[in-house]
Amino acid sequence: MSLKSFDKFLENYILGQPNSKKEIMDERQKIARTQILAEALIIFSGLSFISNFVMDLWYRWAESYASPMLIFFMLCMIYFNIRCFAKGCLIGINGGKAIKFTGLYAIFMGGMMGAKYLFGNEEYRSLFADVRPTDDFCFIAAWILFVVYGVLTIIFAKADQKKKGDE
Repeated sequence: MSLKSFDKFLENYILGQPNSKKEIMDERQKIARTQILAEALIIFSGLSFISNFVMDLWYRWAESYASPMLIFFMLCMIYFNIRCFAKGCLIGINGGKAIKFTGLYAIFMGGMMGAKYLFGNEEYRSLFADVRPTDDFCFIAAWILFVVYGVLTIIFAKADQKKKGDE
């Protein structure tokens, strides 16, 4: 029994049904994803700490403390996706149906929420106040980064599918 057919056997055994959306990862992928997740969380924590430290002691560069953290979070999600794709652990052994849905969902939600912030209220919203980005600017930037996350996810899923098709 080859390794590929053994993987297919395990996939059918674990899922129990052929069209399930459950993502199956092998042990190497689980370990790599956990390490990359720890890296992304450390980066997010570091960026948040440095931002809050600078805003508390020196220069308040944003309108609030929490809104820049949304941008940092989205940047760390994009970093996580890129690193997982580079390590080969973004998509499980049963294909990329779940990850494509995630990408499409991120694009849809990012577009809808970005449109809500851009065109939602009739009152004038400024993106900068006293040379500082406002909360509205940070929210719009976070939703744009969410769309970027979705587009990158779909690109990575298609690249992985093409790579597996070439093999």
